[in-house]
Amino acid sequence: MPICRCFIELWYLLLVFALTISVPVHGQQSLQVTGQGQSVTGLGSAGFGISADATADIQGFVLAVSSDPTLVAIENLGITGTSTETENAELVVGEIFVDGFTLGVVLDAESPFDGQVIPAGTAILLAIFEARSVVALPEGSSETTGFEFVDEILNDPPMSNILVQGGISIGVNEGLDLVDAPAALTILPPPPATLTIEGTSSGQESEGCTRILLDNSGGGVQGFVLSIVHDDSLLNLLGIDISGTVTDDVGAEFVVTNIEGNGGTIGVVLDFTPPFDGHEIDPGEGHHIANFCYLVLNPLIVTDGEPLPDPILTDLTFVDGVFGDPPLSNLVVIGGLSIDPILVDGQFIIDPIVVPAENTVFYADVLFDTTVGNYPIPGATGRLHISYEEPDGNIQGFTLTLCYDCFLTIDPDSWDFEGSIVEEIGVEYLAVQVDDLPDDGDGCELVVGILLDALPPFEGQTLPQTDFPLLIGGLDVTIDLDAPCETPLAIDFCDGINGNGSVPLYNNVVIDFQSVQNFERFGTAITVEPVEIFQRGDCNSDDKVDLADIATAIATQFMGYEIDCPDACDFNDDGLINLADPVFGLNYLFKFGAVPPAPGAYDDGPDPTEDSLPVCESDDTIC
Repeated sequence: MPICRCFIELWYLLLVFALTISVPVHGQQSLQVTGQGQSVTGLGSAGFGISADATADIQGFVLAVSSDPTLVAIENLGITGTSTETENAELVVGEIFVDGFTLGVVLDAESPFDGQVIPAGTAILLAIFEARSVVALPEGSSETTGFEFVDEILNDPPMSNILVQGGISIGVNEGLDLVDAPAALTILPPPPATLTIEGTSSGQESEGCTRILLDNSGGGVQGFVLSIVHDDSLLNLLGIDISGTVTDDVGAEFVVTNIEGNGGTIGVVLDFTPPFDGHEIDPGEGHHIANFCYLVLNPLIVTDGEPLPDPILTDLTFVDGVFGDPPLSNLVVIGGLSIDPILVDGQFIIDPIVVPAENTVFYADVLFDTTVGNYPIPGATGRLHISYEEPDGNIQGFTLTLCYDCFLTIDPDSWDFEGSIVEEIGVEYLAVQVDDLPDDGDGCELVVGILLDALPPFEGQTLPQTDFPLLIGGLDVTIDLDAPCETPLAIDFCDGINGNGSVPLYNNVVIDFQSVQNFERFGTAITVEPVEIFQRGDCNSDDKVDLADIATAIATQFMGYEIDCPDACDFNDDGLINLADPVFGLNYLFKFGAVPPAPGAYDDGPDPTEDSLPVCESDDTIC
């Protein structure tokens, strides 16, 4: 309804003039507020009317009604569905103030002045209005408010409540009864908003986004915070966004997200920047407000023809006070107040992925060259080899992800293709990542990415087909000095690791531009062997090399003296026990001769050379 102060002022002047010629009107007449006893929750609204009891036809009227601005705001003031509308009132001018409203009506205000009136009667509906709650009350409380007819207070110049009958203004002084409504509306606390995790499934891509839904009847939502936790052994949170949501549609001006290891948060303010246009999400049900998107870490991959396993269901749960600094809680902002919502958790369904049967095989093996004394003992370095078989496909590239025991140390800079098929073909992209930190929460990890044809002129290099293992490349792996003996130190293919980055990776082979994950993989393990150790020259096994060992070496050759470790008496490491050994020892001790060969005269260690001498019986091993 248009507001025009000039008409109000003109009508007011006409009424003032009419008062100067007023005459008594017989019978009781009144104005009253109808629709009492209603209630609203939260920031809801309720409709009311203004009716009249009139003993004579009504040619016009003025209404002036006050309200409590701390509790309600007046909206939708008008004449729809009233007798005023039915009788085709020609001048209707209303104005809404923070603390009430005025409405001036002339039934016949335009030529040809046909004399329209509202016939006399009781309970004549003159006008309607809505009162909207402006306060979200705390749980357990309520407020009651009413509406009061006021004279000479509202508008400029101030207006009074009157009925115009027979050209005469009938107000309070002329016997018009103004019936207030002191308890017309009860305001109750808003029902808690409801946040729901709709749930989703992974599908063939091993990814899925769950929608977060909002139900709210308490008023326009000005902002919200969501905080959701997931099982990080099954899922990785890829991202949080508002794409395709009502949050995006209404133009949210502040959106901040945070992703942690096993969950994440999003905080939204709808109207955050000038000119503060009042963006908000209207009351309603099923509002889609945000997306949480996840990646399955270990997909349920099933070869075509195999029985399908049951899907895995994992919980997505609202959680308060866990993520963020300071910790955040789930909430909805209505009317400038934080509302604790009802929280309905959901689930993520990990579906099986059916893929064609593949016969690709990858192997991981570790080699120690024991022919030169390089045994798998603490401190020793072997070579981790990666090889493959593929009898009927041409591999364009691959990502290999391996988890290994943190008693091993892998050197990423030692990777090379020496002696491999890749050395012959050439490779144009190589990435090697090693996460060698045992205390970072995700163990020790190796990631190798290779794309054979990655640069112009794109000649289509691939690994050749083969029905026996072909070496791809390798790198150095060292057994830590504190590694336990006779315990397998595993190196296994595993999925869902991130190396030194943040993107979860998995074992994947590219064949004919398609990703293949259901290929066979064979890992390996290194076991620290209880290799016999000794000091070269410690012939009498007393843990030192001196003249007594020379005497022992002569005694065992010529007098039948029994010794525990023949290798220790082999001073010159020629694989024989003879007179040359005590001579070598005497030269070393007294004539600055050559030092006894490895493991030396001072350090315990294994024999680096193979010979036919009997095994030591000292039980002195690396373990």
